[in-house]
Amino acid sequence: MRPYIATIAAAAALLAGFSVVGAGGTAAAAAVGWCDGVKWVQHNSLYGTKQPYHKATGSTTCYLERGSYGSAVNALQLALKYCNWAPNLVADSDFGAITEERLKYAQQRRGVLADGSYGPNTRAALKWPVFHNNGLRTDTCVFVS
Repeated sequence: MRPYIATIAAAAALLAGFSVVGAGGTAAAAAVGWCDGVKWVQHNSLYGTKQPYHKATGSTTCYLERGSYGSAVNALQLALKYCNWAPNLVADSDFGAITEERLKYAQQRRGVLADGSYGPNTRAALKWPVFHNNGLRTDTCVFVS
């Protein structure tokens, strides 16, 4: 009975124009996917960046928000720490209040909606640390498309 009621409530909310948030997050994020891994994006024969991505689709068009955790969050935290005004941020792979606060600050500085959630617009607005093919970080940061 409960799943039936939840389904009716979700349908009513959608018809009324509200976004549905549940255990899996927003409907838009669920359609594209939550970032659940890190993808190596090669920039040339020697260097690349580590980007959060959705494993099932292989897409870097994915979402993270407070409560997310794992390697994708770690990649975002490293980008914030080394390239986007959060030098004291601890990259602990847990998207908590401090990561959200630092992300909002970076979003504001980069001119995108400062909502503290990571998605395609934020990905394109942030600078990302560049790594050698052997995994060592360089002192360079780049925008990605």
